[in-house]
Amino acid sequence: MQLFRLALHASIATSALAAAALAAPAQAQAEERTYRFAIPAQDMKASLRALARTSGQQIGFDSAALQGKRAPALNGTFSLRDGVARLLAGSGLEPSWGRSGVLVIRPAPRKPGAAYQAPNRGADAAMAGADDGEIVVTARKSDERIQDVPVSLTAVTADALRDRGAADIKDVLRSVPGLANYGTERGLSRYSIRGLSTYASSPTVGIYLDDISLVTVSTTFSGAYDPMFFDMERVEVLKGPQGTLYGGSAMGGAIKYVSARPDPTRFSVDTAIGAAITDGGGPSYNGEVVVNAPIVEDKLAVRAGFYYRHDGGFIDNRPGDIRVLLRSSTPFPDYTPVVQDSLSNRTKKNRNYGDTYVGRLSFEWRPDESWTIRPQLFYQDYKQGDTGDMFIGRPDRSGSYRIAQPNYDRAGIYSLSVEKELGGVKATSLTAYFDRTFRYVRDYSFYIGGLIPVLYPFTSTNVSDSFTKTFSQEVRLASDNDSPFKWVIGGYYSSQDDRLIQAVNTPGMSAFFGTDLAYYGNIFTNTKQYAGFGEASYALFDGFDVTAGVRVFKVEQRVNARTDGVFAGGPNAIPDRRNKEDGINPKFGLSYKVTRDNLLYASAAKGFRPGGINRDRIDPDLCRTDLDQLGIENAPDSFGSDNLWTYEAGTKNMFGGGKVMLNASAYYTEWKEIQQAIGLPSCGFGFTDNVGSAEVKGFELEARVEPLRGFQIGGTAAYTSSKITEAAPGTSAKQGDALPDVPKWMATAYAGYRTELSGLWELDVRGEYQYQGKAPYTFDTEVPITFPGGEVDYIPNPILERKSYQVVNAFASLSRENTTVRLYANNLFNVHPQLDTDLSIGADRFSTIRPRTFGVELRQGF
Repeated sequence: MQLFRLALHASIATSALAAAALAAPAQAQAEERTYRFAIPAQDMKASLRALARTSGQQIGFDSAALQGKRAPALNGTFSLRDGVARLLAGSGLEPSWGRSGVLVIRPAPRKPGAAYQAPNRGADAAMAGADDGEIVVTARKSDERIQDVPVSLTAVTADALRDRGAADIKDVLRSVPGLANYGTERGLSRYSIRGLSTYASSPTVGIYLDDISLVTVSTTFSGAYDPMFFDMERVEVLKGPQGTLYGGSAMGGAIKYVSARPDPTRFSVDTAIGAAITDGGGPSYNGEVVVNAPIVEDKLAVRAGFYYRHDGGFIDNRPGDIRVLLRSSTPFPDYTPVVQDSLSNRTKKNRNYGDTYVGRLSFEWRPDESWTIRPQLFYQDYKQGDTGDMFIGRPDRSGSYRIAQPNYDRAGIYSLSVEKELGGVKATSLTAYFDRTFRYVRDYSFYIGGLIPVLYPFTSTNVSDSFTKTFSQEVRLASDNDSPFKWVIGGYYSSQDDRLIQAVNTPGMSAFFGTDLAYYGNIFTNTKQYAGFGEASYALFDGFDVTAGVRVFKVEQRVNARTDGVFAGGPNAIPDRRNKEDGINPKFGLSYKVTRDNLLYASAAKGFRPGGINRDRIDPDLCRTDLDQLGIENAPDSFGSDNLWTYEAGTKNMFGGGKVMLNASAYYTEWKEIQQAIGLPSCGFGFTDNVGSAEVKGFELEARVEPLRGFQIGGTAAYTSSKITEAAPGTSAKQGDALPDVPKWMATAYAGYRTELSGLWELDVRGEYQYQGKAPYTFDTEVPITFPGGEVDYIPNPILERKSYQVVNAFASLSRENTTVRLYANNLFNVHPQLDTDLSIGADRFSTIRPRTFGVELRQGF
């Protein structure tokens, strides 16, 4: 630990010296210096990028505000101020120097008698020069250049998402240092940031769309909600506890989606069509249209869009054998894994196809310059035709299930945002309703037949319906001026209803048990949250800020459940179990801007996750083998809260006018009373308990350099080391165990080239390498083997860890004004890592990433 702290301090000191030695010229000098420009008449965005490359000046602009605008030729020797003025003449745009030295291009304000122009909100902030260093984000609920935010975060812009052919967050997560997930199927994932990974009903990573929480109870039958990347400006991944501004579900970090906003100053239509082919799979295709229309010029606008995507499947279903590692076909003590006929006659090619429909509707009303009122609707309907897993030991990508196993994920997000400028203070109200339904259909024949062999010939079907309905209200006030004292205060309330209805039926079972109902559960959970929060920073002197924040909260939870069926031990009920938690999440930070492009920061923040109630009634006789292994008589009825403190230090740097970027951070986390789901593989149930304490430490690096005009190389690296420091009795965790699902090493490397071609076309090409290190799956070092005579023995766990793997992608785009053609190739070397391995359902299975895929997309704006 001492060595780790010394390394952390040394890295900060080294960065500070480098920043001081390579400080950029002052703003005034940059404006007065002259440059030789040779920029042809062309699209305004292309001209500004050319000016940035020549001058080395960092320039930011709102892509929507520049849409369709052209710039005149600029030839000759001019100062930066004169050159910008000539390019913007008559365009309705004006330059503005930001506090950090960035030159921001925005719509000019209304002059007397002139039409009102929309202010720049920094939503997309597509940047000239060093795009990734100049993205404007809202991580702290205000617009800030990403390099000025004293928080470790990654932002991926809309253009970057499109270049990759990305559909949702899983398509880019390997490019985000420190972000990991378990579950490759959309709607079933569990995300973790910086090693804070557990199997529990409450996630450690918050999911937000325009500051609206999309967190749901996590179960085997429903996971994190994944909005499609449609009409999004960007996605931000915030690392470390975000509980001060975002609540208890963000103790490890947050994934924040930011959607495009209506523009009352212009009419536009944006369209796209695309197609892709996957090695050994079915074709994929997509189409979208977005219309932005002023209703009352400069006052009221509507933005509406529709998106459809078909993802071709790449896993087949065919008759064949299954392997069951947890059962032996030979008498004790000889062990031979069971291999038997699946009894399936179902054949289906590319069974795991998916269809997604998305609709967006939003209005923006500005009664005057001080008001912004924005109602929004986002609706997504997703169907996956069949499960994305396949059987272990097969030479091809296939399984032998007896029935189709679709997923249906439908959600509507409805919100009303009201902003009011109060003269140096901005008031915001955000009212939202989130309504999600997830249906999970699975073949339980092998699971039921494994527990009771006489039932193996019968087909068992599981249908699980998960419903989430969340109402939330947030109000906040924030300073909106150039004062050295900046602050935000607010209040938050939410009421969330989660209901899980699960039915497992085995027609023919009544001949043995008098009923075909293997299991039925109807479990309802209501969770109410009340919170007050605030965060403030003060500039003690030029460039040096002190920040402090706090969130005071109260959580109330109520559970009612009814269960029935053979595996529930007959009718049972959990009547009105209740749980309450309250607490305080503080945060402290220091930051120092050595220059406008060189930042040092340090922080300490607390994260908290409330406890809860185990929602299943577990029959101790049915699960006796596993309970005895854990050394307990019965599964606990509830589990306590867990909390952590994270200490972080980092630096963000831009050198050479944005041609070099170097960001680094190091962190140390102490996590106590960790919530963890404990699986009982012999009976298929599980419960959540507090497994002890852990420490997590690591670092992240991000670098980019532009050695030649238009040519960039860069990469990221993340190291995460975790271990249990205190193990609780009655759990499988042991002191020294690593936390599950988190690679120790993650890395990326990329190279890209952008150049202007004849005819005003611009070419952009990029290649990317991604590395995911090995990661532990579970705390269980041994697994139980059941023999034909009923004996149980244990063998070393063959899936204790996931192996490392590497992925290579490539992208290219050709653009001119409002037309862009994109080509992409994902998983070029066609790797098939074994992910999400599961031995507990009676048929050993795993999933993998999409095989090699080539795609093309045409985008056209009008």
